[in-house]
Amino acid sequence: MAEYIVKPGDTLSKIAAGKLGSAGQWRRIAELNGIVEPSRIRVGQRLQLPGTVVEVPSVVNTSEGVQAVSKARVRISVEGRTVFATPVAKPEKIFVGRLHRKGLYRVGLHNPESFITNHREKLQELNLTDSEMNVILATAENEGNLDAVNTWDNQFLSFGMFQWTAGGIGRAGELPALLETIKTRYPDNFQHYWGQFGLDVVDVGNKTGWFSYRGKKLESDADKTMLREHIWAYRFARAGADIEIRAAQIRHAVNRIQQFYYIRSSKLDGYALADLITSEYGVALLLDDHVNRPGYVHSCVAAALERSNLSASQLARGANADEQLLVKNYLDVRETYGKYPMTDSRQRAAVILGYVVDGIISADRGSFVTGAAA
Repeated sequence: MAEYIVKPGDTLSKIAAGKLGSAGQWRRIAELNGIVEPSRIRVGQRLQLPGTVVEVPSVVNTSEGVQAVSKARVRISVEGRTVFATPVAKPEKIFVGRLHRKGLYRVGLHNPESFITNHREKLQELNLTDSEMNVILATAENEGNLDAVNTWDNQFLSFGMFQWTAGGIGRAGELPALLETIKTRYPDNFQHYWGQFGLDVVDVGNKTGWFSYRGKKLESDADKTMLREHIWAYRFARAGADIEIRAAQIRHAVNRIQQFYYIRSSKLDGYALADLITSEYGVALLLDDHVNRPGYVHSCVAAALERSNLSASQLARGANADEQLLVKNYLDVRETYGKYPMTDSRQRAAVILGYVVDGIISADRGSFVTGAAA
């Protein structure tokens, strides 16, 4: 097995792009080397590199995913640092994750890039435009797998491509909002993976909500600690292999754009980002930033306007060259902006630019087409 020694300036995605041909393969390197926090690799660290990429087949038949979780009991076992689940009715070991701190982590198998590429018709059923799919496709390579799970940190439980969380102590989280999307669109799937076991969602707003268990809202540390139990990691991981749960994640990822893109801001002289940045490339970069540092997006664009010697009103009436200048300066700004600058900003931007070079997304003004505005 090949080995790589981390050099100054390296990130997992940069190593994956150079050694495996795709930045998205950082997930395989992380899994192989037991890396829980991908941004915390160190110079001189020796990494094992996986062999030839083998595409994980997608679950084509929805019923296969549904049948993956039985009403029968499941026995959880821990061998060394690895957690397995064994359904009583079908005695086979199923990998769940690896122990870490208070819980476990699972990198997952099902990447969003393959799903979007292979299941566009399924996503069209959820009223997603080709443009919206392409923006998520370009952004997803920087994010997690659709069956990724984390139960070890102070958010108790995180799941999916954007690692939506259950929320900290006494705080709402984004994960219940995802499950509300699933419950609305695919109620049978929701019931199968969570409802029949007592888990539900309550007080869900546009962005966040709460879990409840057998009618009790989970708010305190004691309440939410139950979400660290390995059985819940198993149920979420198995749900992440279901075609409809994965489709709902892509739908929910597109919904995230609505959280910031159409909001008028005083930082932008009362304009919304939708008035100023209208290319697929630009929207993908904004979403990439929002997932990483949501509170910085509008401020970074405002700073980029100043660097570009453009007012918001000028850009709103501008042409391709104006937006391209703004995007160039925006990328420079976001790399160092704030007390905690965006992680791996340059490499993440390079991944998205690759989708422009390959002709998958467009840098032309007005190319982002969405049904959300209507």
